[in-house]
Amino acid sequence: MTGRKEGPDEPVERSIALAARATIELFGNGAVAKTTERLSEVEAEGDEKAVDFWRALLEEVLRLHRRRHQF
Repeated sequence: MTGRKEGPDEPVERSIALAARATIELFGNGAVAKTTERLSEVEAEGDEKAVDFWRALLEEVLRLHRRRHQF
């Protein structure tokens, strides 16, 4: 999801972007930690599709978190 100029183009990317924004609204500065924690749980379960989703979600949460603290 890196390298794009503005909003996401694909429906999956939009879903991840919306989920990332909701995660940040819900957990604030703890969003990165909560997402990382859930990713490690999903990795332990071994579901590759879920792992891919949570990795993409973490990437987007990190991007938004950095952007939020730049200004």
